[in-house]
Amino acid sequence: MRSFAIIFLFSVLLIPAFTQTTKPKQTASKTAAAKPKTTPKKPSAAASKPKVTATPKPKVDETAEWEKATATADAFERVGAIKKFLSKFPRSTRQSEGLEMMLRLRADIGNQRILAGDLENAAKLFKAGAAEAPKPVADQLFTETLAKFPANLFFRGSQEAALDIAKTIEERIETNPTQLITIANFYLSVENGAKAKRVAENVIKIVPDSSAAYQTLGLANRLEFKLEDSAAAYAKALELDAGSVSARRGLAEMKRSLGKADEAVVLYREILTRDPANAPARAGLILSLFDTGKRADAEAELKTSLDANAGNVILLAGAAYWYAANGIGEKAVEYGQKAITADPRYIWSHIAVARGLLLEDKPLEAEKTLLAARKYGNFPTIEYEIATMRAAAGLYREAAESLSKMFVMKDGQVATDLGLRVPVQADSFIKLIEDERRASTFAPMAADTQENALRLRSLFEFMNAVNGSEADAAAKLADAFVDGSDRMKTYRQLFASSQLLAKKLAPAKVAELAKAAVPGVETALDFRHATSAILADEIYQPRTLAEARNEYIQVANVSRATLSAILRGRIEELAGAALFQMDNTAESIIRYRRAVGVLPGDSVWWRSTMWRLATAYEASGNTAEALDAYYKSYKAGTPDPIKYAVIESLYRRTNGNTEGLELKIGRNPLRLLPDEGVAQNTTPTSTPEATPQPTPEPGPTIPATVPVKIEPTPESTPTVSASPSPTPKASPELTPEPAADVVQTPTPTPTPEPTATPSPKTTNLFPPVVITIPAANSAMAKTIVDQPKPTASPTPGETTAAVKTQDERPDIKPCSFTASESSITLQKAGSELAIIIGTETDEDLTDLTFVSGEPEEIGVRREEISAVKGRALFIVRTISGKAGLYQITFSLPCGKQEVEVRVR
Repeated sequence: MRSFAIIFLFSVLLIPAFTQTTKPKQTASKTAAAKPKTTPKKPSAAASKPKVTATPKPKVDETAEWEKATATADAFERVGAIKKFLSKFPRSTRQSEGLEMMLRLRADIGNQRILAGDLENAAKLFKAGAAEAPKPVADQLFTETLAKFPANLFFRGSQEAALDIAKTIEERIETNPTQLITIANFYLSVENGAKAKRVAENVIKIVPDSSAAYQTLGLANRLEFKLEDSAAAYAKALELDAGSVSARRGLAEMKRSLGKADEAVVLYREILTRDPANAPARAGLILSLFDTGKRADAEAELKTSLDANAGNVILLAGAAYWYAANGIGEKAVEYGQKAITADPRYIWSHIAVARGLLLEDKPLEAEKTLLAARKYGNFPTIEYEIATMRAAAGLYREAAESLSKMFVMKDGQVATDLGLRVPVQADSFIKLIEDERRASTFAPMAADTQENALRLRSLFEFMNAVNGSEADAAAKLADAFVDGSDRMKTYRQLFASSQLLAKKLAPAKVAELAKAAVPGVETALDFRHATSAILADEIYQPRTLAEARNEYIQVANVSRATLSAILRGRIEELAGAALFQMDNTAESIIRYRRAVGVLPGDSVWWRSTMWRLATAYEASGNTAEALDAYYKSYKAGTPDPIKYAVIESLYRRTNGNTEGLELKIGRNPLRLLPDEGVAQNTTPTSTPEATPQPTPEPGPTIPATVPVKIEPTPESTPTVSASPSPTPKASPELTPEPAADVVQTPTPTPTPEPTATPSPKTTNLFPPVVITIPAANSAMAKTIVDQPKPTASPTPGETTAAVKTQDERPDIKPCSFTASESSITLQKAGSELAIIIGTETDEDLTDLTFVSGEPEEIGVRREEISAVKGRALFIVRTISGKAGLYQITFSLPCGKQEVEVRVR
């Protein structure tokens, strides 16, 4: 009890202490007063906490914090300060204003990074800006700033980042159909029909009755070569907005491309009834009249229209192609040349001219036209057309190589990627690539023949079989390739024979083809370009090098008698070689002796046949005759260590030593001293007799081959009512008008003129096929779209003195680069292609530098071209073979050129 009383008394004494410690809590907060009392087990801890009696924190002034953040001098730091403010005041009414300010600041800084060439950091800024943009985005902010991010990066080579940002922007504007249409137009401008189609379909889900969305869908389907789907989309757009000129014209174009010219005529006339001055509709009507067979009416309208606008490129090129497709070569060349003069960037003008020249039996002139056109873009149709011209000239090896650049055989069909993007395959070349033509020019009929398409397929398959050493298949395909009764049959027979012979395939077929070639010799010699066809093997390397240098080899004509001797001798040589491979040595010797008796003495063909004759003599055991033939062949050409070793071996086996061999054919080239040459050697025993030189005309060097620089037609800037590239413009009312103009970035504000520094192309077909045929890289060379121009003040950290020094530097005159290929495609790891870089003014390229955007994937090396300072040869090589789109930048103080490398 006593203990209990003491405890009770102690508890009573503690009550005042607890009362004193809780009073400050009551004054500080009513909530604290309502909390349960602290357990009396640890009274000392409760009494020792000074925080309980702390005074309230002062209230933060939001306005002062905002003013402090927005007053930060450095733009980059200001972004961070505003971001910190928004995090600190998540319920602030300034949230939207802050996000907008951050977006504009990042845009300004990113633009400065672009001007400085720092695309990587510009992309990071744009990505952050898009990710943290206000949602929803105000129309003005979207139009002036956000919508321009993707194009500013894409057309400067940062394609992947641009597409990522565009996708992020989609997420920020996912409920705004007008803004989504603008992003879809960006996808259209970079020829990404699949993404544009996806966005258009999303807009249709939001606004099912949007005519603009269906028009965008129509153009997206056209980019993807889905012409039936495109026509359906345009028809729906017109149903939703019967007054839309763009929808009506889009439908008319698709009707014409699908071969429904009568329906197209009706639609075009409806447009012209409302707007007689509508030049694209007028051009479409005229070309549709041609397609319906009303040539007289079409030509009358054509004359009237061209009198009013002589530079209407689409009309000129369309008429030229129709004439070519209908076998009227003279008219095709006439109108095609006018189109090229007006604007050389539209590649279909060049194709029409080339087809016209082919009709006039001028395949080499046609090839030259197409090679010049390739400056403006390349795609499967271009390579097919070049292959056509080369095959027509008898240059079958080059034709097959042209085809192999863009086409493959797959499951028994020919396959390619239309626009380098859309995989397709078909039984014939005409069917395979027709949609490139129809989607671009709307021409329903090809300026080609089934005979030519089948022959090129046979050539392509034949070369694939030969290169794969498939003897039976190659022999069968050789028959298909040489089939026919035209004047070029003999050339095809000789080419097929030589290819089989080189691979030691089907010698019986070689002998058969050689024998069958004899009756057609005189007919073959009637060919206008017989010299080039007969010398095809000999001019192959010079032509290849000339093409890499942007030059063209012109071969002087050789007399008919000489060509006849070469052709007949070649037939005998091929027959002899086939017999030799079949172990019929005796008969092969007879054929070889006939050949050397016909061929021009000491010519490259004579030396080749004489060497084969020597080999046959040796195989038959007639070493004396063999050595004599070897001597004659060797001495007629330049010293060759390999051939010397063959002769030396036989001489030693015959005579037991090599004593006296030098008296026969001179010294072994491998034993010449480093400072000696054949011409400098004065030792009597080294060159006992003069080496006979080949006759000038049929000699080892091609007669009078003259490299001529391929000069693309100078670009003019005419006023063209119907230009090569229709593209929709998005308006606030969602009624985009596909403008007949070179494609622009999808922003409604004006765009500055392209700078002198070209940027990489997009995918390289659809610049030339549907959306635009760019001036070598016009659409890609755009400067920042309507962004603020940099001020003249120094950037942070740059001194005034530094700025003054820059101002005092002499002006460097901008230069315009030329490239043999603005875009190349490599197929696998280790594959290589050559490109030639130069300038239009032939600047000295000593200071030319080059940088691979991803050196671990794409390697570049420079090869010297002797005595040529205005051109540089580069070998581009894929290292890992990883598929993707890469970039190489070539730079001089006066400018730069970017080349796109696609690895498939």
